[in-house]
Amino acid sequence: MTSDEWHGILSLLTLVILADKRVYKEEVDTFVQTVKHLNDTISPEIFMTDGMAFDWFKSNKERIGNLLVGANVDQNIQRLIRDTRNVPNKSAVIEAMQTIAEADSDFHKNEQTIIDKCMAGWKLAA
Repeated sequence: MTSDEWHGILSLLTLVILADKRVYKEEVDTFVQTVKHLNDTISPEIFMTDGMAFDWFKSNKERIGNLLVGANVDQNIQRLIRDTRNVPNKSAVIEAMQTIAEADSDFHKNEQTIIDKCMAGWKLAA
């Protein structure tokens, strides 16, 4: 997996956190945990610690949040999906997205929409 693809996966996971316009500690903690798990399972050649995952989130949160604003939201999401179409084990990424979405005990419809778009774009069965 390339670093650009990994960046795309991290961006999609972050979109799930930001989709409901609220960021809870539980979601961020789950992001860090799921990133580490994904790193071990789909991209072991890329070194990522918990601290690195948290720093990535902090450094990219605003940029990713801007993808959810304006008239091009769907295009922005579709671009990330296209950029990650060759990532292995996409079902593990979907599972990670769902885990993050459920972390705050409020599975928001916008979170589900992003997950559904990924599943459709990657041609994964529901």
